[in-house]
Amino acid sequence: MNSLNNNPGDGNLNRGVQAQEEPVIQEVYEAEPDDYNFQPQLREVDEVELRNLSAIREETTVDTRVYKVAALFLIAALVGGLVGYLCASGSASTADVNRRSSVAETIKRTVEAKLAEFDKLDKDFKSIENGNYNEASFSMLRGYVQKHTYMLDISSEVTSEVVLLAGDSRANPLEGLRTYSADTMLLTQLLSSHLNETLVDSEEISELQSKGGNASVTYAMQILPSAIYYLGTDAPRSQYANGVINIFSLKEEIDNDNELERVYEQLKTDQSWSQAQQIYRDYKPEGKKQAAELGEAVLPNHLMYRVVDRHGSESLLFADELILVDRSYLFGDKSANAWQRYKRRNEQIRALIDEARKASSTIISDLDKFIVKK
Repeated sequence: MNSLNNNPGDGNLNRGVQAQEEPVIQEVYEAEPDDYNFQPQLREVDEVELRNLSAIREETTVDTRVYKVAALFLIAALVGGLVGYLCASGSASTADVNRRSSVAETIKRTVEAKLAEFDKLDKDFKSIENGNYNEASFSMLRGYVQKHTYMLDISSEVTSEVVLLAGDSRANPLEGLRTYSADTMLLTQLLSSHLNETLVDSEEISELQSKGGNASVTYAMQILPSAIYYLGTDAPRSQYANGVINIFSLKEEIDNDNELERVYEQLKTDQSWSQAQQIYRDYKPEGKKQAAELGEAVLPNHLMYRVVDRHGSESLLFADELILVDRSYLFGDKSANAWQRYKRRNEQIRALIDEARKASSTIISDLDKFIVKK
């Protein structure tokens, strides 16, 4: 037995068994503190210590330096923002003023040129309306109408930036520009119509002027002689057309033989009449005595008249192809004649010129209020 116990091999075997029985990880647990059963330690305070504790006051105030520093930062931020805003506003305001000044200067140059021509028109028209009609005076008006140098077209001749000048408490040039533009554009139309109407009525106006407006006006109603003959012979009773194809103003009757011969020969050449037409229109002397007095002259078989149409063009008509009618039979005695219509048109144009001048009287001064003096 003893020899078995002392065997070294047995001892190694026992140690191997013990090594195999020990765990690889050893868990270690610490004892929890006994906090749940904590008992505060109380002690008695003497009277001196109690007085000392009562003398300590609770800190209820905050250091005012914090507020002062915060206030300083806030004031600095406000001042900086205000300075920046004022600088930015000042720059924007200066740019806006300069832009308005540039727009006003551009418009002023255009308007000044227009007003200079308008003054010339006004002066020339006064000489026309205060005197009698004459072609020389009206040639000046025709030049103004053709060139339109006084007329302002605000849609094309004035920059769209003119709206920057509207709504300002100092002045509003846009209102005057609009009125002047509308008046001068209408004035151009009235002048053009006035010139055309006056050209057509020029002979009648001159005659009425020379006779103090009491001269009668005669219209020449052109007819077809064959149509008139047909109405009186073979036309059915239901057909009552008079055959009038045009209406002219009578200018003069040509009753001088030499003048008749001249215009008749010219008329045949211009119109290229056929030989049959010439024979039909040629005057036939009744006897040898009349033929001898006539000599080689060729006269028309009827008197001829100079007439004027509504466009001022002159024509020659034979006595057998027109009917002369006094104007009063067509329009009555109270209707305005050519001279009265001429004066009425002058009054309308004068009123519009005065209105345009009133509208333009403040444009330049209004624009000057926006122009920066350099």
